[in-house]
Amino acid sequence: MLSAHMSQAQEMINKRIAVMPYIKGKNPENIEETMTCPYSSFCFEDESMKEGADKKLTRMLQSMVNRDFSGHVIPMDQAVEAFEILKFDHAKDTPKVVLLKLGEMLNVDYMMAGNIWRYRERVGTSFSAERPASVAFAVYLVDVKSGQLIWQDRYDETQQSLTEILFNIKDFFKQGFKWLTAEELARFGMNKMFENFPLK
Repeated sequence: MLSAHMSQAQEMINKRIAVMPYIKGKNPENIEETMTCPYSSFCFEDESMKEGADKKLTRMLQSMVNRDFSGHVIPMDQAVEAFEILKFDHAKDTPKVVLLKLGEMLNVDYMMAGNIWRYRERVGTSFSAERPASVAFAVYLVDVKSGQLIWQDRYDETQQSLTEILFNIKDFFKQGFKWLTAEELARFGMNKMFENFPLK
């Protein structure tokens, strides 16, 4: 299994990859079905979600991909521009269909995408929070040629205090022993997800 992952990783870093802008999408009960429901029934606008949360997650994911596949990643502004002019049927097309169309437009081998369904900011300071930050999002990797979903993961977390997190004290110390902002918690989560990225 390890040798298979190594060969896949070697193949991937010699190909092109792009990131599609994050979707404000519903909490996926079955993460594999997220990419296969109609775009219009999956997407939503949530006034309680901090404005620009989807853009922050897009930049964060782009940064992670750039870190691991430098020199093989389509610039974010190019991917965003292509997405904005992409024509698709919101009532019929699925996020996966949109993802594959964008991949073909950009002439890449792999596409990454994600959806976010919660991004709640901390109320208080890093040392004293009335309400902790809370984020929930997913990440997907798709092979453009085959249409195969290669990898997916999700992070759904509300930061807990030291007294509540004794069962997972390691994460609390990794977070700097402080109350994080939503962006800091999201970045922590994405880094944690990419520790298990199978094609690195």
